[in-house]
Amino acid sequence: MLKFQEAAKCVSGSTAISTYPKTLIARRYVLQQKLGSGSFGTVYLVSDKKAKRGEELKVLKEISVGELNPNETVQANLEAQLLSKLDHPAIVKFHASFVEQDNFCIITEYCEGRDLDDKIQEYKQAGKIFPENQIIEWFIQLLLGVDYMHERRILHRDLKSKNVFLKNNLLKIATGSSNHHIGCTWGRKEGRNKSVQLVRRFWSFSTSNGIL
Repeated sequence: MLKFQEAAKCVSGSTAISTYPKTLIARRYVLQQKLGSGSFGTVYLVSDKKAKRGEELKVLKEISVGELNPNETVQANLEAQLLSKLDHPAIVKFHASFVEQDNFCIITEYCEGRDLDDKIQEYKQAGKIFPENQIIEWFIQLLLGVDYMHERRILHRDLKSKNVFLKNNLLKIATGSSNHHIGCTWGRKEGRNKSVQLVRRFWSFSTSNGIL
């Protein structure tokens, strides 16, 4: 596999890698820029050569297989197969996963609005607040996405603003494999009950804090 980390190692934040030769991954994805990195890998913006017009931009997450033990590698592949079957407007679309040499790669939908945490911080710094109808709209979208997963016995283990993204101002839950965010641990009935409990907790919090 091409070591596209090396092509991007001098790039910080979201600076485009326009000065480097085009790096092709899996004979399909062209590296555009580095979006960030963390303990579970590095994230890049890529262009899909085989995508429809207007749908070329996608996100590639690169995880070193060497940092995963054999059980984690198997689990990552199993979760990738599961995520590929999820299809809901409130969930970040999972397109593909593959292994090349010592890297496990995940291709997902690109959300240009960044994550919800960034949006919240942006409003805080500007001294602005979100309109009540916007909060309610986003929360309904969140509940629909969570309920969709619960109906399929999928538990999101790290649901927070950093793992919720915005695309055209629509909320989308990230369910990236290999970062232990999800797991198949609930039965259908229990998943439905958890969704109802989530609604009740939010309503109680919102009314007691004057949000609603």
